[in-house]
Amino acid sequence: MDSVNGRLGDVTMKTALCTIAFQDRKFEDVLTLAVRAGFDGVEPWGKPDHMPGSYNAAENRRMARAIRERGLDVSQYGSYINPVSPGFEREMAEGLDTASDLGTDKIRVWAGSCGSSEATDEDWQKVISGFRRFADCAGDRGVSLVLEMHLGYLCDTVRGSLRLVEGVDRPNFLLNFQPMYTDSAGRVVEVARQVASRVATVHAQNYTTPGRNTRSLISAGYVDYRAVVRELAAAGFDGYLEVEFVKVDDPEAALMADAAFLRGLCEGTG
Repeated sequence: MDSVNGRLGDVTMKTALCTIAFQDRKFEDVLTLAVRAGFDGVEPWGKPDHMPGSYNAAENRRMARAIRERGLDVSQYGSYINPVSPGFEREMAEGLDTASDLGTDKIRVWAGSCGSSEATDEDWQKVISGFRRFADCAGDRGVSLVLEMHLGYLCDTVRGSLRLVEGVDRPNFLLNFQPMYTDSAGRVVEVARQVASRVATVHAQNYTTPGRNTRSLISAGYVDYRAVVRELAAAGFDGYLEVEFVKVDDPEAALMADAAFLRGLCEGTG
């Protein structure tokens, strides 16, 4: 990969820390960690105590100031907005206002309440129609929705993820790629290739062995992130590579190692 000033060929990527990685610490303390580790931005965890339990514009803006005073950007708002939620209409409106308060143009979202293999046609339609309305409202405000690929939801496979993307059929409805620990190393790279053109954000997680939810350093697990990033870069991906969780033993040291590895990938030296 060619690298010039942090660029992969003609594609620029950045790094960010999901504050959920240190959910037991004060928000400002996590921001300090992000600065120490050299991240470009943060994804605020959309639950207390990192975000208000209910919409609070003043608190959101205070958080945004704290982020930017430290030289960080907001990569995306880590919401839990889901079309199957009883409060979906309110959550849509408040989510868009929160994104505006934070100064980000991306909202992470969730799909359904069961895995894709268990879903009925009604489940699929409810989620697709809900996201279509949400994407239209978000588009009017210059915001993209970023669907987290995750086990236990409709987007737990590449087929399910693409079914949602194609069903919603909006240019601002995109994917948050992360590897499934149930997939083989080769399958992870193949999934990245299949979804690369619709990926807005990456939650870079890695594991010791396939089939076991045991975290490793991002550089040391079985997932080959160099290969994953090559697939994304080939499709023009220019979003954030994010640390979402860290190894539980010596988490700060793990964070520093993960941040350095992701920076190397962005710069083509990893």
